Amino acid sequence: MSTPTEQPPEQPPNQPLPDQTPPDPAPPPASRSRRSSKVVQVASLLLATLVAGWLISGIVWEREARQAGLRADFAKSWGPEQVVRAPLLVIPYVQPDRPSRQYLKIAPETLSTRVALVPERKARGLFSATVYTAEVGMAGRFPMPSKASLETLVGRGATILWTESLLVLQASDLAGMTTTDGADWDGQALPWRSCGELVNTAEDCQGALLVARLPLASAPAAGDKVPFQATVTLRGTGAYRQILKGRQVEAAIAAPWPTPSFTGTVLPSDSTVTDHDFAAHWRSVDYSQPPLWTATRLGEAVADQRAPSIGVDLLEAVPTYRMINRASKYGILFVVLSFTVYALVEVLSALRIHTIQYGLLGLSMTLFPLLLVSIAEPLGYTAGYWIGAALVLLQASIYTAAVTRRAVPTLVFAAALGGLFGFLYVLLSLETYSLLVGSVVLFLVLSVVMAVTQRVDWRAREA
Repeated sequence: MSTPTEQPPEQPPNQPLPDQTPPDPAPPPASRSRRSSKVVQVASLLLATLVAGWLISGIVWEREARQAGLRADFAKSWGPEQVVRAPLLVIPYVQPDRPSRQYLKIAPETLSTRVALVPERKARGLFSATVYTAEVGMAGRFPMPSKASLETLVGRGATILWTESLLVLQASDLAGMTTTDGADWDGQALPWRSCGELVNTAEDCQGALLVARLPLASAPAAGDKVPFQATVTLRGTGAYRQILKGRQVEAAIAAPWPTPSFTGTVLPSDSTVTDHDFAAHWRSVDYSQPPLWTATRLGEAVADQRAPSIGVDLLEAVPTYRMINRASKYGILFVVLSFTVYALVEVLSALRIHTIQYGLLGLSMTLFPLLLVSIAEPLGYTAGYWIGAALVLLQASIYTAAVTRRAVPTLVFAAALGGLFGFLYVLLSLETYSLLVGSVVLFLVLSVVMAVTQRVDWRAREA
């Protein structure tokens, strides 16, 4: 008799086999939707803080425009940016077929100038501008042309009026002159006169011209080199320029100012800049300039770009509004860093932070440029930066402590934000290596974030 074969017990439907692991449950759709919605909301808040930052930047630009307006006012009342031309020997002449006067101009063969600037800060309310008084001294020699060279320029029939010869010095403005200013021609002292006193033609007197009548009864001997000296005191705002005329030129500019910027088409041969003053010297030998030429006007065109020039800008030691503008452009970094720290707190812990709390934190970060410009105007940039940074850091850290109710996230947030404020101050102080330092630090910050989050299961958190 055969024994029936036993059948294995039948498994219940939809039950996993004993040696099989049940699959992970699928994330609830509602949870995924909530997380996606929060990401969109936080990104929208980030864009909103950008808009608020632009509005605050507009306030900074408006204050900077008012500062520029103050400088323009001082340029009118005190004196403009001075552009001074070297003295010229000017001799009127008349041609038979042209009744109006023309001018023969002779540049000095050698010229030495010494300029002593006395700068000071002029304030009006919360705004200020840098003005100066310039004591300008010039000396050199004029070469007397031959009769042949004169006839080549003016023509044989022209009448040269040697008795009306003038020593002419031109500047942007004649504000600041004193009674001790004057000229010296071959040892004879000469007073400065206004152009209108010695020249009857109004068109010839356009511009700020100083003239001195020379004691010439006839044409000097060809080849003579007549020495001259000239002194003038001028007032200006912000910068000083000098147009060079002459084959061999030496120039010096000095001032008790620690932050000069040398400008012009000729750089200083040597310069010394200390924490209290500066001194710069120029030496130039130029045989390309004509020693004499003719013109229809007494004055020269100050805007002539072909003539070599030297100059100095009296920069602020800390350009307040330029630094504030640069700081405001980094405002997005504060918001991104703050949001990143909050997001890491959510990712690495069970704590959940509401979107509104992200937004309030972003507003706190956005207020920093506004605090900076408000405090820096009366107290200066350095004080404004650190006071504004301390206020924002204190406010945001206290708020983070209230949101997280945990010491470690609060300390991490305060350390990160404080480090960013310190780093930004150093970065704004750099000139040559600011881009390099900023790029390297951003790379390191990203590396830290990647290292901290490398063990996070992002797939599991897509819900």
